[in-house]
Amino acid sequence: MLKFLTKQFLYGRLYLWLKERIGGILLLAISIFLIFYIHSEYLNYVEYKTKFEKSYIGLSFIIKNTLILLIAGGYFYFFLFLNKAKKSIKEDKEILKQETNKNNEEMVNSLDEFLEDDEFK
Repeated sequence: MLKFLTKQFLYGRLYLWLKERIGGILLLAISIFLIFYIHSEYLNYVEYKTKFEKSYIGLSFIIKNTLILLIAGGYFYFFLFLNKAKKSIKEDKEILKQETNKNNEEMVNSLDEFLEDDEFK
């Protein structure tokens, strides 16, 4: 029972830690993957270029890798753009909450505050 509770606690703490950092971790993992991928593609390109000097097979490597980089760049651009938009929306919500709190503070609890003492009777 104690092992189960300890595991659940540790999994919960790990989840809470990862929840805030998942975007950065994924960005790092994708970047590292792209570095290894581009390096291996470059080695393949050099190998094919030396075997077939007069062919256009090297051009296909360049086109393919350029398209992959454009897609990855577009993804990262929209990922960052959406994060900025999310932060902007959160800030706008907080400003609205602060304004509603100020408006609630300005409201009166009772209309009796506006009456004179002789009007109560």
